[in-house]
Amino acid sequence: MNKKTQALIAVIVGNGIFGFSFLFSKLALEVTIPSVLIAVRFSVAFLVLNLIVLLGKRIKKKDGTPLVAFSLKGKPLKPVLLLALFQPVIYFIAENYGIVYTSSSFAGIIIAVIPIAGVVLDILIMRTKVKPKQIICAVASVTGVIITTIGAKDMTSSAKGLALLLVAVVAGALFYVFSKRASASYNPIERTYVMFGVGTVVYVIIAAVQSFGNYDKYVLPAVSAPIFWVAILYLAVVSSVVAFLLLNFGSDHVSVSQATIFANFTTVISIVAGIVVLGEAFTWQQGVGAAVILISVYFAAI
Repeated sequence: MNKKTQALIAVIVGNGIFGFSFLFSKLALEVTIPSVLIAVRFSVAFLVLNLIVLLGKRIKKKDGTPLVAFSLKGKPLKPVLLLALFQPVIYFIAENYGIVYTSSSFAGIIIAVIPIAGVVLDILIMRTKVKPKQIICAVASVTGVIITTIGAKDMTSSAKGLALLLVAVVAGALFYVFSKRASASYNPIERTYVMFGVGTVVYVIIAAVQSFGNYDKYVLPAVSAPIFWVAILYLAVVSSVVAFLLLNFGSDHVSVSQATIFANFTTVISIVAGIVVLGEAFTWQQGVGAAVILISVYFAAI
């Protein structure tokens, strides 16, 4: 299996993992607010990454080199800090607050535009020759998401919410741009480490400010609820550490436009998770939309 095939699989699996994150976030948000959830999620993820680095540097391969290659010393900070700025800082803030001012269905449609933003950025910034097939697949994947939301009861929006969601779209696409650029100096685990280090600092501060004086209402119920820690286990370890390691690895070997097309695969997984785990109703629109997304992902991969 060549590197490009491995990268495509990594991006697909990474986005598939994100599909279940909505389910676990929903469970955790029953006992706390978004900023506290994200702060704990990033803190635990950063702790796990530190353990991986420490153990990986101690364990040696047969040739005597560390199992995990990790070093930030002497490397240019600008590309990796820009990566961390767009994902997770700007993306998470813009998406979460965008949803506050719009309905979740409307937000889902806007966020689904990331593949089209990826095509535009690939052309304008990366100077990549984008094939017509990739443009068609990007548009098709967005269409698939729109179809899944047809008939949604709540489809409200506002100018403020739309603006924030569009910022999230651009930030989500720029993640792949700056991950690829940072790959010249940083391997996937180093990029992921910096992302979550920066994210932890930013979101712990935000959570502390938002929950100040209300720790007994927003923090204590969360940390004392077993379901919260079950959700954190998935969100921090699987949906953060594993997923972003896969996406950072994938961005090394595939174009930005190709990588972003797979972002809407998350929608298919979230539909399946809702039906299987939460017992949500399955509609023909979801079936058709999911089929369109899967077909676009398939043709984007071949």
